[in-house]
Amino acid sequence: MEPRDALDGLIAERGETYASISRLLGRNSAYIQQFIKRGSPVRLEQSDIALLASHFDVPPEVLGGRDGPTVGQRSIVKVPVLSGKDSGSRPSWRLVDADWLARLSDQPASVAILPIVGEAMEPALCNGDEVMIGRMRNQEGLREGLYAIRGSSEIFVRRIALDPTKNRLTVLTDHPAYPSWHGIQRKGVDVVGRVIWIGARVP
Repeated sequence: MEPRDALDGLIAERGETYASISRLLGRNSAYIQQFIKRGSPVRLEQSDIALLASHFDVPPEVLGGRDGPTVGQRSIVKVPVLSGKDSGSRPSWRLVDADWLARLSDQPASVAILPIVGEAMEPALCNGDEVMIGRMRNQEGLREGLYAIRGSSEIFVRRIALDPTKNRLTVLTDHPAYPSWHGIQRKGVDVVGRVIWIGARVP
């Protein structure tokens, strides 16, 4: 099956839309429709394929994926850098050693980098730090820890605490000057992914 036909079938099967998948990739809303219906672009970028393969939980080869580039004897992969502001702009990318990434996550195609903006998570995370997140399709396996959460206009990191007796959770900031949210229904929180690595500048 051609990659565009496979993608078209996955979108229909999961109840997605061309526009929602385009936004997942940080592209304009017509990007995936043009790829599937008009054949433009002729093929998706490997970084886009990696995100789609993770999102739909299929091997990258189904969507036209191939092995990544190498430097010397080491394999290098592109990891997307998400914008904290949910502006729909195309994401940038960071080259990462594939072996190191595989040790960090058993689903390396799901990993994305998110810069920290603001002071709400100080002292654990400061403005200008970066975290790597393992993207999640739903809240299955959710446990207490640091997570990237999608708000109305941005993606930010907060600490999540679970209520063991109710289907609720608490969203916490570390800085006392910023508000936390207690007793929120789980379905009311759009969890993008769990923080699996923190990169911070040494003072």
